[in-house]
Amino acid sequence: MSADAANLVRRSAYACLIWLAWASSCAVLAVGAQEMRGWLWQNPLPQGNAIQAVRFAADKRHGWAVGADGVILRTDDGGFSWEAQKSQALTTLYGLYVKDKNTAVVVGSRGNVLMTTNGGDRWERRETGLQDHLYSVAFTPDATHGWAVGTYGSVVATKDGGKSWSVQKSGGREHLYSVSFADARTGVAVGERGTLLVTQDGGASWERRETAAGETYLTSVAFAGTSRMAVVVGYGGLILRTEDGGGTWKRIETLTRGDLLSVFFTDEQHGWAA
Repeated sequence: MSADAANLVRRSAYACLIWLAWASSCAVLAVGAQEMRGWLWQNPLPQGNAIQAVRFAADKRHGWAVGADGVILRTDDGGFSWEAQKSQALTTLYGLYVKDKNTAVVVGSRGNVLMTTNGGDRWERRETGLQDHLYSVAFTPDATHGWAVGTYGSVVATKDGGKSWSVQKSGGREHLYSVSFADARTGVAVGERGTLLVTQDGGASWERRETAAGETYLTSVAFAGTSRMAVVVGYGGLILRTEDGGGTWKRIETLTRGDLLSVFFTDEQHGWAA
C-alpha cells in the first residue's frame, strides 16, 4: 500500500470515529429527552437515585418513595418490591404526603408540586407560583387543607386537597424544612437558625416563637394526631415539646447529641425521632 493510500485509510478511519462519537452523543441526548427511559438500572435495583421521603397509606401496603432527578417509586406489598412511576418533574422531590392507596402529593425543587389520584398511573403538576425549593408538605386529618414550606421562608397552601395552591407570607427569609398541622387553623413550621413559626389562623399569619433552641437548626416537626401536642427535633439531639398548639415550648432531655432529622407520631402516645 502506498503512503498516500495509507494516509487516506487513516483519515477515513479517523472520520468514522468522529462520526461514531457524534452519533453516540446524539443517542445520549435523545435518551435524556425521553427522561432516560431507554436505560434501566441493573445495580442497584430498582434505581440508584437518592431517596428523600417514604410514606405509606393507612393500610401499610401501598406507599411511595421520592427523591433525586424526579424519581417516584411505588409499592403495593408493604415495601418488599418497588416500581418506578413516570414523573412530571426531573428535579429533586423532597416532601411526600399519602392520603390513601390512590391519592398522594409530592413537593420539590423549583416550586414543583405533583399530585396523583389514581395510584400514580398519572402524576399531574400543580401550579404554585413559586420557583423556590419546597422541602415539606402536610395536610389536615381530613386531607382538605394542606401546606408546603421551603427556601427563603416560602409557604404555599391549598384548601381543595392539593388541586390548587396559593402563596402565604411567613414573615421571614429563613429556609423552612418542615411543617405540620393539627387542624385547619393550628400549625407549626421550623427551619434554619432556630426558626420556629406558629399559626393559629391556617397560615394567614405566622408568629415567631423564641425557644431554648437558640441558633440550632430545627429539622422536623410533627403533631401527635389531632391533639395540640407537637414535637420539634433538630441538630445536637434537640427535642422541643408543646402541649398548647405551639404557644409555649419545653426542651426535653434526650441524653444524646446526635443530629435528629425526622420525627413522626402514629398517635398521641407513640412517636419516633431519628
